[in-house]
Amino acid sequence: MSLNAAVTALRDAAPFRRIDERRLKVIAMMGETLSFSPGERLFERGEPGDAAFVVIDGAVDVLLGAPGQETTIATLGKGEIFGEIAALCDQTRTTAIAARGALSVLRLEKSVLRNLIHEFPDLALEFLRVIASRLEATNVQLGEARQKLRQIEG
Repeated sequence: MSLNAAVTALRDAAPFRRIDERRLKVIAMMGETLSFSPGERLFERGEPGDAAFVVIDGAVDVLLGAPGQETTIATLGKGEIFGEIAALCDQTRTTAIAARGALSVLRLEKSVLRNLIHEFPDLALEFLRVIASRLEATNVQLGEARQKLRQIEG
C-alpha cells in the first residue's frame, strides 16, 4: 500500500481533516500499514487498546456480543477511524473488529496519537466529535431497540 493511499485515508478521517498535507505524510509514516483477509479479526473485545486504526481500503465490521452470537453494530469504510477510544483512554476494547473483505489499514500506536494531540491540541476536539457522533448513533439504536421490544411485549 502506498504512502499516498495512507495520506488520502487520513485526509478523509474526521480527526485529521484540518491537518496539512505535509503533516499527514509524517503521520502516515509514523503508522504501520497492515493488510487483513476477509473475516480476519483485528482485535477482540476486552483486549488492551494499544492503537487506533484508519481504514485505507476496504471495510470493517464492528461486532458486539458473546463469541458465536455477535451482532454487527456498525460497518466502517475508507477514511474512518476506530479503536481510538481505548487507545486514548487506556481502556480495553469495547467491541471486536473483523475485516468485511480484503482490508488495508493504517495502525497508529497509542504513543503516536498522544504525541499528535500534544502537537495539535485541536485534534483532541476532533476526536471528541467523532466519539460524540458515535454515542448519538448508539443512543438512536438503543431507543429503536427499546421501542421494538415494547411493541413485542405490548
